[in-house]
Order: sequence, then C-alpha cells, then structure tokens
Amino acid sequence: MNNTQPNNIYPIFDRMLGREDKEALLKQRSVMVWFTGLSGSGKSTIAIALERELHKRGLLCRILDGDNIRS
Repeated sequence: MNNTQPNNIYPIFDRMLGREDKEALLKQRSVMVWFTGLSGSGKSTIAIALERELHKRGLLCRILDGDNIRS
C-alpha cells in the first residue's frame, strides 16, 4: 500500500458537517421514519400526511420516495 495515502478510506466524511451541527442549526433533533410495504399500500400517502403535520408544527421534513429516487 502507498504510505502517502491517509489511513481513513472515507476521508470525505472527516470534512462533512455532522448530525449535531445540523440539529443545532435547525433547532430540532433528527429522526428517520421508514415506511415499508407492498406497492399501493399507502406509504406515500401516509408520508405526505406526516410531512404536513410536521410542517404545521414548524419542523423541517424531507420525503424520499423510492419510485422517484430509482427513476
């Protein structure tokens, strides 16, 4: 192995902002909610309803829909 390379094989993560930095900026704790189920079972509908409720409460939310990510 080349001795000039850093020991960390993921050096980019050393420079990224951490979870704590983002939580402090947003003044909210980060949480992930993952809906799983069969196609057409209402996952996106529930996610949208949850997003609207969190928005009403002043909380930032991001929906990652598998159909949109894969396309």
